[in-house]
Amino acid sequence: MLPAFVVTGFLGSGKTTLLVRAAREHFGGKRVAVLVNEIGEVGVDGKVLQNVYSSVVELAEGCICCSLHAEFEKGIKEIREKYDPEVLLVETSGAAEPFPVMLSLQSLGCSIEGVICVVDAKNFEKYKNESTARYQIGGSNIVVINKVDLVDAQRCDELEKEIKKIWEEYSIRNVFTGERIFSYLRVYRTSFGQLPAEVFEGIFVLDDLSKYTQPSPAHQHQHRVAEQVIQFPQPLEYDKLVDLLKNLPADVIRVKGIVRIANMKNPVIVNYAFGLWDIGEEIPSYRGSSFLVFIKRGGVQA
Repeated sequence: MLPAFVVTGFLGSGKTTLLVRAAREHFGGKRVAVLVNEIGEVGVDGKVLQNVYSSVVELAEGCICCSLHAEFEKGIKEIREKYDPEVLLVETSGAAEPFPVMLSLQSLGCSIEGVICVVDAKNFEKYKNESTARYQIGGSNIVVINKVDLVDAQRCDELEKEIKKIWEEYSIRNVFTGERIFSYLRVYRTSFGQLPAEVFEGIFVLDDLSKYTQPSPAHQHQHRVAEQVIQFPQPLEYDKLVDLLKNLPADVIRVKGIVRIANMKNPVIVNYAFGLWDIGEEIPSYRGSSFLVFIKRGGVQA
């Protein structure tokens, strides 16, 4: 069976950074394929990951857990036929829940080696009451408290207690017996998505999930976020870009994109989440136009 890892977590928590590090540090000698699901017409995370590893299939416009179920399965089959990978990494969108993804992977002959939920230590307080964020925690057997360099040790301890409480309440269970899918939760603390090798060594493998409740074919739910893509035909002035990121409206919770900046040789990745921003890694291989995806709280259904 093809070993698969599912990486979930709310918008801006650091999922892609974790995947990039995993591909570089833990799977350097293996054929790794990555499947990325994003909200919006323009995929940012897929382009970032392609800079690390070429076997990336992107899904866009929706959520793996509902409207894109058929396309998700098509993507898995395409990856297996075209690349014959030894490891599969699946990144869900920040508005997706992991359980239906896990069911699909197992039905396609994949072994779920771990479901990793990335939590933003700095900004968890701002989104912890979102039902999607809680179900992401409850649907995982590994929680990574990321960005711990931005908070103190006491806050990390408080976060871990809170996360375990949410996990207890939102764990997915057998509807007939009440049995949990996961018998335990492992919590890691990290910065920049760095994890120990044991996470990717198959010690957190899941049992067959077919005995658990399956979502209805008509399953739909609200992703209370809206997105807008803005293209920039000309390079941006660095100071103007910084000013934009510092003065975003309060309802904008996430910005990500790839932009060309005046007097810089290569395009760079732009990230913003809950008031924190970064203009960072260069992508020399990117040939497209500059763009930013703005994600804000809204009422969009998926």
